Amino acid sequence: MAELPSSAAVVVIGGGIMGASAAYHLAAAGVDVAVLERDTIGSGATGRSAGGFRAQFSDELNVRMAVENIRRLERFEAEFATGIDLTQHGYLFLLRGSEVDAFRRAVGMQRSLGVPSELITAEAALDMVPGIRIHDVAAATFCAWDGSCTPESVALGYARAASCHGAAIVQGCEVTAIAVSNGRIQGVNTSNGFVSSPEVVLTAGVWSPRLAAPLGVRMPVRAVKRHIWLTRGSDPFPRRIPLVIDFATGFYFHREAKGLAMGGRAQTIEDLAPAVINRAPALIEMEVTHSWWGYYAVTPDNNAIIGTAPGIDGLHYATGFSGHGFQQGPVVGEHLAELVLASEPTFDLSPFAMDRFETGSVLPETAVI
Repeated sequence: MAELPSSAAVVVIGGGIMGASAAYHLAAAGVDVAVLERDTIGSGATGRSAGGFRAQFSDELNVRMAVENIRRLERFEAEFATGIDLTQHGYLFLLRGSEVDAFRRAVGMQRSLGVPSELITAEAALDMVPGIRIHDVAAATFCAWDGSCTPESVALGYARAASCHGAAIVQGCEVTAIAVSNGRIQGVNTSNGFVSSPEVVLTAGVWSPRLAAPLGVRMPVRAVKRHIWLTRGSDPFPRRIPLVIDFATGFYFHREAKGLAMGGRAQTIEDLAPAVINRAPALIEMEVTHSWWGYYAVTPDNNAIIGTAPGIDGLHYATGFSGHGFQQGPVVGEHLAELVLASEPTFDLSPFAMDRFETGSVLPETAVI
């Protein structure tokens, strides 16, 4: 979209949902910002995600963020003149007996925050999705606010809006190193040249630790592959179904275009097959037309690390979302802009600071798909 500038007030590394959202909020505030993306906007983990969003989390801060993120996604098409195919079909978590108490507590907390989630019977879940097997399901949770959209379209919408506010969106430009002198950001080295800048926003997903490590910033993030398989053909399920999660195995499926998409923790379709046969055996007979995979950037407590690096003036970061990054992008991008601008934060995300792993103030998120 733009040529590489020689300098910028802020350089954003990575053009996924986090970087695009941060760039938009910075540019809208009048900041000279450049987004450097090694491929194309939304082509990394954002574009390879399932595009789901939900308010069903076990951590209260995640739920508070989710409520606001869902509101922003609901308004996105009108505000950014970008179609994102948003559908609020709900998420349905199918639970075994040992999982019910934790989800019951989570539903109570969610409802106290205004989320219309509910604990339902296995039979009610079957009524929602005829064709699933519920022989070992003790209960389920459902929230009608949850849904999905096209994630790369959201990233592109933010990037275009940022560009309209003067941001330079540079694609095909890989950042190879962050330059620091005397504890102060100086700019970034890229495959296309050097960009001078006093501020860097690092939103490169699983590649963030590689760029941060030479600066002495150790990010406890590991890359975990997640696969999605797309099917076509007739199936026994109603046209409109929720995104169905077999929580014990991580297997999930949902409508995608004219077929169904399914995924989980399995690294091959053969490894996924036992969970499919147990929960939705009709899927085994369907033709898999293609598949893709992307990375989860996973932390020890399955929550993001967000903040400003201590000891390095001008380095801000957000990574390690452990599978729920896309849906937190609108709020987190705004928060990153607020860190750069040193303005009052809309959300207090300090509990996601990286030093929590040293102080023992971890925030375990258990509702991870």
